[in-house]
Amino acid sequence: MKRLVTLLCTLFIFLSLSYDSLAFAQNWPTFRGNNMRTGQSANVTGSKRLFAGNIAWQMRLPEDLRSSPAISNGIIYIGCNDGNLYAIRESDGHVLWSYPTGNWVASSPAVANGLVIFGSYDGKVYALDASTGALKWQFTTHNMVASSPAAVNGRAYFGGVDGNVYCVDISTGMQKWSYKAGREVYGSPSVADGVVYIGNHDGKMMAIDALTGKLKWRAIVGGPVVASPAVTNGMLYFGSWDGILYCADIKNQAVIWRYDSGGSIESSPLVENGRVYFGNIKGMMTALDAKRGTPIWTTNTEAAIASSPSISGNRIFFGNSGGDIYSLDANTGEIAWKIQTGGEAIMTAPAIGWNGIYVAGMDNMLRSIR
Repeated sequence: MKRLVTLLCTLFIFLSLSYDSLAFAQNWPTFRGNNMRTGQSANVTGSKRLFAGNIAWQMRLPEDLRSSPAISNGIIYIGCNDGNLYAIRESDGHVLWSYPTGNWVASSPAVANGLVIFGSYDGKVYALDASTGALKWQFTTHNMVASSPAAVNGRAYFGGVDGNVYCVDISTGMQKWSYKAGREVYGSPSVADGVVYIGNHDGKMMAIDALTGKLKWRAIVGGPVVASPAVTNGMLYFGSWDGILYCADIKNQAVIWRYDSGGSIESSPLVENGRVYFGNIKGMMTALDAKRGTPIWTTNTEAAIASSPSISGNRIFFGNSGGDIYSLDANTGEIAWKIQTGGEAIMTAPAIGWNGIYVAGMDNMLRSIR
């Protein structure tokens, strides 16, 4: 009987560990953590962990890093300006494999259906086997691809510098539809409730039917929209080079408030707990009331912010052009900790895993912070 109890306890522990491994195995599989691009972990429990600001490991890749990391099953996927997509072990920074393209990889990868999907400045979108790095398919556009794909319901959505928004089948890479946006599309799409939201370089924020590729509605603002919009609670939040953060009511297809930040916005907004957070070119990280657009706090980092903030617990994380990595209290904007990396810009969005925060910089470094 005692032996049976011991075996049952061992089995319970094994199952518990297996459950935990599964629960945290894939908690940042795409740019901004989820396809609504809200800056939160796809795993709710994992998103509540706090981090003290200690560098666990760091590794140098051959060139600049403009691609934000994605995490799946203990592997970090990230593009590099040497033209490669890298698969890196989350626990220690060991490179497992790499795949070469013909130019920079600034697109942040999306991991879905056992594939890693990403774009390259060589004008192609690639799908690789997530375990081995073997090429499964590639799709050719007419210009560079900086947009980070969104993978939803067996389809991948992305924008092209050729001025098109594309939808392809995840399994085959065959085109389902394309939409002529008119100008360059550098930003990454958000997908929610069967609609693709994406901006372009002449200030249009477009809502496109995810199934058919037909335009449902659009908003026109005063400058290029290069950051990804965030979608939550029936609202669409996005910034522009005109320095204004916009909130649109999706049901009524209308902008309901605007907040002038005083500087161009390239940082994608983070939405959490009734607040929206974003950075601007003047170095300000700002928190607004998500319903009314009224300011709650602003923190000056003294260097431009293109990095999109991510959140874990009540802390937000981002970098700036001075090479600083910040953790701020989400309620007050007070600095919890700051890591100075040496002056090279950090333009990417932090990815939050169970074992750390992963931040890539223009100094070629990928850092694990715990």
